[in-house]
Amino acid sequence: MPCAVAGGLLLAHAPLGPLKRVLGVFLIAVVLWRRVNPHPRRPADRAFVGVGAGSGLGSALLGSVGPLTAPFFLAYGMTRAAYIGTEAASALVMHTAKIAAYGAGNLLTGTVLLYGLALTPATLLGAWAGKKVIGRISDRLFVTLVEIGLVAAGVLFLLGF
Repeated sequence: MPCAVAGGLLLAHAPLGPLKRVLGVFLIAVVLWRRVNPHPRRPADRAFVGVGAGSGLGSALLGSVGPLTAPFFLAYGMTRAAYIGTEAASALVMHTAKIAAYGAGNLLTGTVLLYGLALTPATLLGAWAGKKVIGRISDRLFVTLVEIGLVAAGVLFLLGF
């Protein structure tokens, strides 16, 4: 949470282009590394302090870096419901901190809040549909889909989106 707050306060002054490119390279490199090393060593529980700090800072600066945590959750052995639930709990805590930081940094406007409110039904519907799909696929297919998403996100970051 402290890094999410710091990232939220830095957002107005950060050079986002280079940060996105670095993140894009990281995401693609992680998938390549997972392919070369399909059974990585399970990260220690303490490693997630650093993962959370980096994810909080990156999320506040770039909007969302769920893909940043994916390689660590997968290496820990999380798939399907455990992965999605952990990601959701992490996102809830992080987004709460970001809202506070954005509010303190005068980045949170009434229009932004209205957009958030308008997008809420689609987000809930997506979560419901995702839960239905996740329950029907294998762990192997889940990991493959996450890796495809990581590469797609990495390419989009490299292209500047």
